[in-house]
Amino acid sequence: MVAISLKGRVSADGTLELRIPTKLSETDVDVLLVLQPVEGEVSKPAIKGWPEGYFERTFGSLRGNPIPYDPPPDFESREELR
Repeated sequence: MVAISLKGRVSADGTLELRIPTKLSETDVDVLLVLQPVEGEVSKPAIKGWPEGYFERTFGSLRGNPIPYDPPPDFESREELR
């Protein structure tokens, strides 16, 4: 018997795909699979430093009060390069 420990990620549709290389070839095997959510793991947005629900709460929040900015300055006219 061989015990193999690995981590995987379940996709949004609930599918877990595993590819496990073995030294066995063309033989029947019994497989025991135990799924256990990892304790203390954070969601994808939090991994990047964004709190859960941040984008949903802030999207469009400046629509009624846009950030003021000065128009770009007039640039000097230069001779066209050939």
